[in-house]
This record gives sequence, C-alpha cells and structure tokens, in this order.
Amino acid sequence: MTINERLEFFKEMLRCNYDVYLWTYTPELELIHTNCPQDLVISDASSILDFADTLQEYVTSGKRTPIWLDSSMGLLYISVFEYEETELKHIHMLGPILRGKNSHLLIKKDLDSRTLSVKLRSKIFRQIDQIPVMPSSSLYQYTLMFHYAVTGEKITTADISYPQGQTSDSNDLKLISDEHAGIWKAEQEMLQMFREGSPDYRKALGKSTNLSSGVKFDIGDSLRKQKNDVIVLLVLCSRASIEGGLNPSIAYTLNDYYMQKLEEAKSASTINNLTHTMLEDFMQRVRSAKQTTDVSSQIQNICDYISVNPGEKFSIAELAERTGYTEYYFSHKFKKEIGISIADFIKQVKLEKAKLLLSATTMNIQEISDELAFGSRSYFSSSFQKAFGMSPSDYRNKNKAVVSKEKGSSRFKPNSRMCLLFFTFFLL
Repeated sequence: MTINERLEFFKEMLRCNYDVYLWTYTPELELIHTNCPQDLVISDASSILDFADTLQEYVTSGKRTPIWLDSSMGLLYISVFEYEETELKHIHMLGPILRGKNSHLLIKKDLDSRTLSVKLRSKIFRQIDQIPVMPSSSLYQYTLMFHYAVTGEKITTADISYPQGQTSDSNDLKLISDEHAGIWKAEQEMLQMFREGSPDYRKALGKSTNLSSGVKFDIGDSLRKQKNDVIVLLVLCSRASIEGGLNPSIAYTLNDYYMQKLEEAKSASTINNLTHTMLEDFMQRVRSAKQTTDVSSQIQNICDYISVNPGEKFSIAELAERTGYTEYYFSHKFKKEIGISIADFIKQVKLEKAKLLLSATTMNIQEISDELAFGSRSYFSSSFQKAFGMSPSDYRNKNKAVVSKEKGSSRFKPNSRMCLLFFTFFLL
C-alpha cells in the first residue's frame, strides 16, 4: 500500500466521525493538495503562515514525530512529516480542529484585531460552526494513526510534540478569567439583596445571567445538569438568607425540602418553576424575619415551624406542647407577640404559600388545596377570596406571566456558570 492509499483510507475512516480535512505541502510550505472545499475561508491562508517559523525550526531540529500546532485564531492542526531517507518530501496536516469549549470566543477575539469586511467576518462565523470540536483522547488517537499512515511507523503519545508558548487551553482560561470580573460584581449584588430581603434580586440575577455565557458540566444528561445547577444555587441562597437573619433551622429545612423536590422533578419546566418558587420563598422569609425582631424565641420557633410545614394539619395543643406552655397561656402569648391568633396565623401562612404555588407552578386549585391541608376546595377558595379580594383562579390569571406550562419554557432559567461561581464563593 502506497502512502497516498494509506492516507486515502485514513481520510475515509476519519470522516466517519469528524469532518476534518487533509493538507499536503512542499517543504517550502506550498500547498500541493487538499480535500478542503475552496469556499472554506478559514483554511490555508489564515493558518499556515502562523506555523511557518515553528515548522521550519522543528524540521531543522531533526525531529520527525508529529507536532500539534495552534493558530492565533485558536484552530488546531496536526502535522506529520514524510521523509525519503534523510530528505523531507512533504508536510501533511490535518485540520482545522477546535479543542476547547471557548475556542469560538478566541476566534472572535482574533477577528476583532484583523481588518476584515463585515461580510467576510459573518461568513467565517458561519463556517466556525462546521469545524469539529475534538476531545484530547481522540486527538491523540488520530495523531498516531495519521503518523502511521504517512510513515508506517508506530509511535506512542509521548512522541507527540507541542510548540512552546501559549495554547488554546490557556487562552480559554484567560478568556473565562476576564469574563469573571464582571460576573462577580453582579453576583455579589444579588447575594447582598438576599441578605437584605430585597425583591430587586431579580434584576441582579438577570444581570448576572447576561454577563455569563454559561459552562456546561460534562456529566450526566441535560436534566441532571440542570438539577445540579439549581442545587448549587439552592445552597448559596440558603446561606445568604441565614446571613440575612433567617433562622438556620428553617434555612436547612427548606434546603432539604427543595432538594427533594428537585430530585423528584421530571422535566426542565418543572425545575424552572420550582427554582422561581424557591427563590421567592427564601426572599419572603428573610423579609419576615427582619420584621419580627421583638418576638420571643419560643413563639418564633413555632412561627418558623408552621412556615416550614404549611401542609400540616396543626393542633394548637400540640404546638403549645412544643413550647412547654399550657394551651391557654400559649394562645394568649402568641396573639400578644404576633398580633393575631394562632389559627389566623396558620391560615395566613397557608394562603401566602398558596399565592406562591398559584404564580409559580402548574398545580390546579384542588391540588393546592390538598397540598396545604385546607380540607376542601370550597373552603380554600372562600378563604383566599376573603384574604386577597379575588379567587385563586383570578390571582393565577393576574400573575400568569411567571407560570410555565409543562411544554413551554420558563421566564427564569438559572445560569450554570453563575451557580458554579456562587458555589466557589461560599467555599472560599
């Protein structure tokens, strides 16, 4: 089998997995042949000139093993060398290849420094989407196969050379690092709003999301990734809420509750709705905590218990037993410190929770009534009407902007890098 036949076979094997092109040059770097389409702008003209000095130095050193070459635009080419005894006959190259999640950002950065027409720049960006992103494991395998096809020589990954200096991986890290500065400020603003119980957190969250391009975790399916992102956000919000004055036992109980709900979620829209509910819940509780500074610890603990468990059927006798007070003394003390009776407080907590479920979930009226242990739909509806001046259905219609159907999408979608950076902050 000739070199050309081996290369042709290698090319066909390669194209089964990746759309990568072969290039053949003279020792003077004059193009002899390529299977790259002529209309591919990002090709020989924009890349080989970046490699001229490196290749010349490499050949002069006497090395004959493959070398990986990164262009200034973040494109990777694999180069192997065809010798006839001691004379270099051809330089074969494989590429272009992208190998970093942020390689397209590097290309954009490079294009900004070049004098190109808007039309040409747009064409290049369309073609970038066609360039394969190849993991390092595949790059090593194809490099060894490529070298064997040209030389008939078997080598190991240890024989592959890399030019001195910065690679696309380090450039990716720098780009990400530069982006973090703006994200950090926005995220700290949002965390501070949680500590203060400020409803303006939505603006800060939106700002943070816009600043971050997002990082995709390389584990599990997409639903698992989304759950992981929200779990991190949950942990951070609970910590910020504790700093804002929320009772730690409440924060940790809520953390466990929403963690379980997240694991039970079966769709992306359910997770998005649950995230909205979670953030609103924490924010409301922080605001309430700041307004009840003159309440005794015994009564506050009861309030916290009711707030965390709105779906229970509470007995005044059982609540009084938790404090160690008699039922009469407990009821009297509760009304004196809170301003309303224990029964009214329980109903108030359940109704506030109902508002949250109506605005942020797709649960129907009966399901919400059962979830909050109202006893019947009619009693729930009449209590809601009396408290807020409208029926549960009317309230949902008025606030339907935040409701997402199972087949739709949510207005709020947490950003994975935002969550990741939040998590990093709390680990420091």
